[in-house]
Amino acid sequence: MSDAQEVRARCLCGNYQLSLSVPRHKLPLTASVCHCDSCRHGSGTLCIGATYVPEKCLTAVQQSLSKLKASEWSSRRTTYFCDTCGSTVIGKLDGQLWIYTGALDQLEGVVQIQRQIFVKDTLDGGFSNWLKEDLPIKTHATLDNDLPAGWLEKNYQSTSKASDRLHAHCLCKGVEFWIARPLASSADPSNPRCDLHWENPERGDYDPKDPWWLKADRTKFHTIVCACDSCRLAASCDFVQWAYVPTTDISLSADSSVPFSHTFGTLKGYGSCKRVVRYFCGDCGANVFWTGDDRPGLLDVAVGLLHAPEGSLAQDWLEWQTNSVDFKEDGIRRAGTLINHVEGALQKWGRGDKA
Repeated sequence: MSDAQEVRARCLCGNYQLSLSVPRHKLPLTASVCHCDSCRHGSGTLCIGATYVPEKCLTAVQQSLSKLKASEWSSRRTTYFCDTCGSTVIGKLDGQLWIYTGALDQLEGVVQIQRQIFVKDTLDGGFSNWLKEDLPIKTHATLDNDLPAGWLEKNYQSTSKASDRLHAHCLCKGVEFWIARPLASSADPSNPRCDLHWENPERGDYDPKDPWWLKADRTKFHTIVCACDSCRLAASCDFVQWAYVPTTDISLSADSSVPFSHTFGTLKGYGSCKRVVRYFCGDCGANVFWTGDDRPGLLDVAVGLLHAPEGSLAQDWLEWQTNSVDFKEDGIRRAGTLINHVEGALQKWGRGDKA
């Protein structure tokens, strides 16, 4: 047996591919999950996973960076993403290089998540609610300090009054928009402002009396956790969260005077497959939208972009699907332990154990 193992990472379109020969005694690589505001808005997901590059592999990673676009998030931090498909594969903090875990072809046996950090930024626990108990992961309020007891209850009590507009933006704010509460046009295809006309065999025929993308008596948007390979690679995150929002409920100004358009700000599109376009910020690389020809007028909005006063889960606006992780079968092949844990924790959380 070789004393090294090949570890591969790539972007969604394949323009960037990285193959590293990692000494077996260095495996599994240790990783952290970060929930900070910058990581959320810079990725479009609730959190990012990152593992530092072994010293033996630093030169290979450094030489590959010319294939990616650099985005300087701060004087300390730079990320590198594919300018074609938006996948943010590599990051650098204080000169140290890391790989986003979602970009790795294999997680099981290659990476071990040891801690999650900056959970306090989420206000409501965010994705950390589904990374508890059975996994040996240390949870920190910021970089290394513990979460104070009862912090979730305190945050909940201090939540401000619900707004009628939900602000969403990427890290650099090159992509910025506002979401309104569901309107009549959100569910009524006869409304001239609405273009929701389709039959989707996976979701069921369109029923204006029971639109699947609206929940809680049509007051909230249906939201999922996805583990499919395409979403994972596009965001370079192991889990991607989508809220289904009609374009009629999205405006490009806080006062709703500017209607939604697929061309605004630094938004950039990539046709990931036939009849599907994924959108990302061309400056900071944040995952933004998914749209398909079979669902005109309905967008998958990246939840990490949302700036809800009640917390990153935006529960005043979103109803989370908790019975399963979408496309679990893709995730099982590369990260079975993690996928099964998150799905189980999500189901438990959905049953009411949200402490």
